[in-house]
Amino acid sequence: MLLSLAAALALLCPAQAAFLYPERSTAPIVVVWPPENFNMPPADNEFIFGSVSDPKGLFQINGLTVVPYANGAFLAWLPIQRGTFTFDLSLAVAGTTATFQRTIFVPSAPAAPPEGPAAIDTDSLAPRLDLELRSGDWLTLRMRASAGQKARYRLGKRPWQDLKESAPGVYEANVEVAQGEQLEPTAVEYALGKGWSPLKAFSRSKVSFSSGLPAVAVAKSSTTLRAGPGNGYFAFPLAGTKLVTAGRMGGETKIRLSPDLFGWVKTADLDLLPPGTPAPRAVTGAINTASSGDGALVRISLTDRVAFVVDESDDRRALTLRLYNTVGHTNWIVYDSPDSLIEEVRWKQEASDVVAVTIRLKDATVWGWQASYEGASLKLEVRKAPDLADAPASALKGRTVILDPGHMPSATGSTGPMGTTEMSANYAIARAVEALLLKEGAYPVLTRNTTDQEVSLVERPRIAVEKKGDVFVSLHNNALPDGENPFARPRVFYVFYYHPHSLSLARALYRSYQKNVPLPGEDLRYGDLLVARLSAMPAVLIESAYMIMPEQEEKLNDASFRRTLAETVVSGLKDYFEDERLRQRPTGRKNK
Repeated sequence: MLLSLAAALALLCPAQAAFLYPERSTAPIVVVWPPENFNMPPADNEFIFGSVSDPKGLFQINGLTVVPYANGAFLAWLPIQRGTFTFDLSLAVAGTTATFQRTIFVPSAPAAPPEGPAAIDTDSLAPRLDLELRSGDWLTLRMRASAGQKARYRLGKRPWQDLKESAPGVYEANVEVAQGEQLEPTAVEYALGKGWSPLKAFSRSKVSFSSGLPAVAVAKSSTTLRAGPGNGYFAFPLAGTKLVTAGRMGGETKIRLSPDLFGWVKTADLDLLPPGTPAPRAVTGAINTASSGDGALVRISLTDRVAFVVDESDDRRALTLRLYNTVGHTNWIVYDSPDSLIEEVRWKQEASDVVAVTIRLKDATVWGWQASYEGASLKLEVRKAPDLADAPASALKGRTVILDPGHMPSATGSTGPMGTTEMSANYAIARAVEALLLKEGAYPVLTRNTTDQEVSLVERPRIAVEKKGDVFVSLHNNALPDGENPFARPRVFYVFYYHPHSLSLARALYRSYQKNVPLPGEDLRYGDLLVARLSAMPAVLIESAYMIMPEQEEKLNDASFRRTLAETVVSGLKDYFEDERLRQRPTGRKNK
């Protein structure tokens, strides 16, 4: 059956046939996940999947019977224990029994507060990363130790201060760095117990306070600012942007955008400028607008490259660009022509060092936008909806659709129980979508054009912009984080978007999946994903199925199911562009 299907596929698309069907191992038991000596996150259960040579044999894992799928694939959700843990697998067929072992490591649960008159859990001492703090910052100190004791801390030669027992065996204090306070890098000293000889311990990481002039850094390349260490992104400074540093935690540097707004960036993404370099203080000059082929260009004259964010209005008819470390001195706003996409440009000084420039569109909504620096001038390219073909032609005719088959040989993504790689499945689906789009008169462009092509994650949005895409669709298939029950609820498809102007595309595609894919959906989702953050056009990421679910992996290896997925994607795209055509020509009038 598989040979004939593969042969048929080879006739239709030779490039896809070989890689979709990995060579089947002859071993009686194959474990794909977890790998040998895998370090689990703390959990009480874990999934294990792979395949067996004979699905009719008695298959057991740690004495529990697991029923394989018809093709031999299996997926089980089993209890595990802390420490070194072994899965014992056995397959009994025709009077013989094959065995296999897979060993993982499961970390212990957080230690209970130490018992006894005075004991300190030295692994609990905070901070755990080196900290560089400034005036007004807060330092959180924490220690786990024997409950009901007197606990104190001190920094260097400063006086001892009390810690409060916030929960049994957990001692804490929050300290604000005073104005002008300085401290050389110092480990925090903790003490537990009364009298002259309390038990003492030092934090492994060091704390420093600085009251000197803020250091100035420049972004080496385009980077990202997080709302806090390890938190979500909210700003994307371009290469050459000057930033004011305001502290450090481990490998991340705190950035001051305004007195009330801070972000965190990877220290490795910055070049520190010489001490004494003045903090950036850009001044806005004239603002000019100009028509472009698919929208308009707004150019803001500045004296320096500073950080900014772009927000879309609720009705998607305006963009507001906020420039930080900036003072407004705009005396001229020059509009290029009366038929420009731009209705109006306004600016105002929102705060002492924040300038907001609002761009209102004329009878149009934002299709996409892209910001870049040209010298010190900031350019904001605003795209309008493309002019669509008249009915009865397909609304997709002439449209450039960027198809992004996720992953590549050096990062293959998830793997199914039978060994199918996500990279391969994504590519096969993309090729099937490409064939259908060509029939609609569209211009599909793949970010990865062969099965073995290496295309980095950051290159994919760049390709989309370079090829002047109208929309961007990243095609993926899913997995699960370790320790999550794959059987807890139905798990199949969902669609991610990031920017507001991408939401209607995501909705159209999700509705198409609900209508055409015979599997339950997992809802439309906002997703802070790199490719979905592409702003120059509507951009989405689709997770079509779960690689680790045996029946879904088998479907992905079925050419007819991949065609269903391709038809679903194209149907969603058609609906999206049809809706746009109706907005452009509600009475069916011809496009001029």
